[in-house]
Amino acid sequence: MPENNCPTLSNVLASEECDENLAGLGSVVYVFLKEDLSAPLVATDNQYSTPQFKAGKGLYRFDCKDDSQQIEGTSLGRRKGFRQTGTIVLEAVNKLMSKTARALNNLDIGIIFPDGDDAQILYDPNRKVVFDNDGIQSTTGASADDDRQVTLTATLGPTKYLNMYVTPPDSGGWEGLRVDNNANDNG
Repeated sequence: MPENNCPTLSNVLASEECDENLAGLGSVVYVFLKEDLSAPLVATDNQYSTPQFKAGKGLYRFDCKDDSQQIEGTSLGRRKGFRQTGTIVLEAVNKLMSKTARALNNLDIGIIFPDGDDAQILYDPNRKVVFDNDGIQSTTGASADDDRQVTLTATLGPTKYLNMYVTPPDSGGWEGLRVDNNANDNG
């Protein structure tokens, strides 16, 4: 008889949910190249292991517009999994953003979104995070009151879970895994 690999259902009781359910994500995200990992991340249910990088490689920090980052999970239908969509808003339209957009549009990446005490991730060892048609947009705005920004809308799917999480490093936090951190020697 085949083994049931679906998660066990649990009661979801308001009396046991004492955490604040604060909307939105922080104003920092971290991007990495999958080829820079020393080994693919391993998932246990909906939680990936902490990334480990080759020597001299690591995370790239993006400082984003406040109150603009989000992850949405969407069902693709019964037994078809989920699609995850991450939105990142950068407050600049300049040469660096143009080059960054081109790199993101063409490279095989993962994205970590710090989420309070947790961190969510758009990553799959076998599927690419993509920016579909109109997934990367820039606007200079038309008047001084308008925002000048680049909006990145990354998608990943299908995935087994509505949201995926990643285990933070034991010490140094995500900043300790930055590619430009002199102490970064993960490889």
